[in-house]
Amino acid sequence: MDKVIREYNSFSEADKDDIEYYSNLDPNEKIKELEQIREQYLNSINATEDQRRLQRVFEVVDKT
Repeated sequence: MDKVIREYNSFSEADKDDIEYYSNLDPNEKIKELEQIREQYLNSINATEDQRRLQRVFEVVDKT
């Protein structure tokens, strides 16, 4: 991901540009950016190895 600095006249203009940017990314690029954000968050909270794993949630429903 290249770092780019842009200047906007309003928050709505910046939001519009963000939406356009992310809607034009291919799915693999979106996943890469999401993983980068996730990694930055985990580093910021000093996450342990157990906290770094994605949780698996199973829900058992009794339909009787």
